[in-house]
Parts: sequence; structure tokens; C-alpha cells
Amino acid sequence: MAKFPNLSEMGINNPAEIEHYSLSTTNNVDHLRIIYKRKKGSLLPTSKRFEFGRASRTVMTDGGTQATEIVHDISPFLHKALQELDYLIDAKKSKIEQAELVKIEMQRLQQEMTSRITYIESLIDKM
Repeated sequence: MAKFPNLSEMGINNPAEIEHYSLSTTNNVDHLRIIYKRKKGSLLPTSKRFEFGRASRTVMTDGGTQATEIVHDISPFLHKALQELDYLIDAKKSKIEQAELVKIEMQRLQQEMTSRITYIESLIDKM
């Protein structure tokens, strides 16, 4: 799993089975839910849920009065894991799009062949 080190560190052993994910935030905690597409009859869970705390830092909001505000940033580890998930899902989408394109081309070829065969049969009938 060297290709997806952050996901494997999270305990995700089958990244090819990931279908999609959702991310939500409540009380400065990010909740990542990964949904899998499992084979029929599989006893493995169809989703996993992870929680990541947000890092807090103090930022000066006004230089004149030196007012500060606490800002909560997404975890760098979560950010890297999201990049890996996006890469996986985008790669799957492109494969699905390619498969759909091939299916459409095959249907067009079938239609052309059918019409060509019908034309040739009509020529034979005219003889």
C-alpha cells in the first residue's frame, strides 16, 4: 500500500473497494466516513468512520488593537488522506466513463452492422 500511505495508516486495506466518502465537522472535530462497495455476501463492513481533531491557532485580527481570534484548521493528516481519496475516486470515475464510452461505440457499431446487413440482404433479394 505504498501508493496510499495515509489510508493504509488509517487501517484501510482495500482502497480499490472505496466507492465514496463524506466529510462533516461538529464541535471542531472532522468526521470522515468512507463507504465501500463490497461483493455480495461479504462480511466486511460497508463503511468506516474516523474522527480527526482540528488544530487551533491564534491569529491577530486587528493590528491596531491587537485583537486575536482562535482559528481551527483541518488536520494535515486528514488533508493528505482526502487527497488520496480524491485520487482514488477520480480514477474510478474516469474508468467508468471510459467503459460507458466503449459501450456506446459498440452499440453504434451494432446499429451500423445491422443496417449494412439489411442493405446487403435487400440487394440479394433484388437479384
